[in-house]
Amino acid sequence: MEESKKYQNLYIIIALALSAASALIYEVVATHVLFYYFIESSYSISTVLSIFMLGLGIGSYIIYKILLKIENKEIYFGLLQICIGIYAFVVLSRLEQIMPRISDWGIFGVSVFVLLLPTIFLGAIFPLAATMFKKNQKDITGFVYSSDLAGAIFGSVIAGFILIPREGHSFTVLFGVLLNFLSAILIFMRLKSKKIALIPLVLILILIFLLMKDHLSFLNKTKSRQSNMGAQYFSDSPYGPVLVENKILYINKKIMCSMDYPDNTSEKMMVSYAIEPLKKKDAKTLNIGLGCGLTLKQLLSETSKTVDVVEINPKVVEANKTMTDVLQNKRVNLIIDDGLKYLRERSLEYDTILVDIEDPTVAHSSGLYTVEAFKTESKSLNDNGILAFWNFSAIKGRYADILFYSLKEAFPYVYNYPDVFVASKKELDKEEYSPQTPYEINTLNKNTLTDAFLQRKADEIGN
Repeated sequence: MEESKKYQNLYIIIALALSAASALIYEVVATHVLFYYFIESSYSISTVLSIFMLGLGIGSYIIYKILLKIENKEIYFGLLQICIGIYAFVVLSRLEQIMPRISDWGIFGVSVFVLLLPTIFLGAIFPLAATMFKKNQKDITGFVYSSDLAGAIFGSVIAGFILIPREGHSFTVLFGVLLNFLSAILIFMRLKSKKIALIPLVLILILIFLLMKDHLSFLNKTKSRQSNMGAQYFSDSPYGPVLVENKILYINKKIMCSMDYPDNTSEKMMVSYAIEPLKKKDAKTLNIGLGCGLTLKQLLSETSKTVDVVEINPKVVEANKTMTDVLQNKRVNLIIDDGLKYLRERSLEYDTILVDIEDPTVAHSSGLYTVEAFKTESKSLNDNGILAFWNFSAIKGRYADILFYSLKEAFPYVYNYPDVFVASKKELDKEEYSPQTPYEINTLNKNTLTDAFLQRKADEIGN
């Protein structure tokens, strides 16, 4: 009898852990997708977490009110798992198709629509599981809670580190659905009549069929796209899908750069702005961000020294090789690392550091545009060193001024060239940038650049 209780409790422990894993998988996916649609700000993380907590709280409260009236808790537990799985399959696995249609609801409205219902169901799971245990003399609440946390840790790790980078959002959600259905099967196995376990089992078989069909369809579409639409490269990465199509590099569906850019494009011009004032052909330079290699190629033409280029995403390196042979140049020293981490961990002195990453209108999403980052870069430059990065001419007012004030915390001179900000340790033969708004800086502690960008977007919509 005791042995029977032991195994019945084991079923609950595993089922609860699988449920918690699926919940965190959905949370990680939702946060990742919302980053893209809502300007990649901390608002996305805060909103997803708050909606998750709200849903869990509502679900726990509802089940608390009706718990004594529930005769067969295993049935409720299993049906909730099935409902969560079906909802995730219908809605969460299609977020990238749904989001463009509802993104104008705002981040909170979208999050409520997408996440509240499944999190209410999830909130009811833990109280149900706790009451299903065959108890001995010991209080097993802590043990139940630890099982739930173990599953949550597993879900967040496998989603963020393995499934999303390798398989993408939809597959990751479907893996969570599979865990929900397996959880239902385990709980139904505790019932006297185990035939009800056939329901989630059939759903699993359908899910596996759809996964295989979807995977084969994806492979066929990819091959077709590569042969008919000029796609030279495609791969998932921890920073979103990396695609090269018609000489254009896309990361997370955003255009990063194009090999067809003219000679006066900012990626090339900022090299001249940063190198020419040095009046030396042997400048030691660092290029943060590889992209299409336009900046790197221009650097190689304007300096005789080895050029260090730091790229955080190995998939971008692979993509670059399909567009250009710039990495084959013997004067290129490629480093796979985070740019700031690379600088912090080494005592280096450069003549010039060029930040060549992402669309500057989402500069606030990167730690490279904070006072702390500018100070790190300043320490890595010699006494006459120069830092340069993009600043589209369309970006004016408070947003540009925040960048100026932040740079001034680390550099004595700051200049605004066409589409490029240049910060220098020595005075250059150019009129310094003149801000129009009150003093305000962007730091790791207070990300004011995000607010400035959102305000600018709101003004554009208003006009």
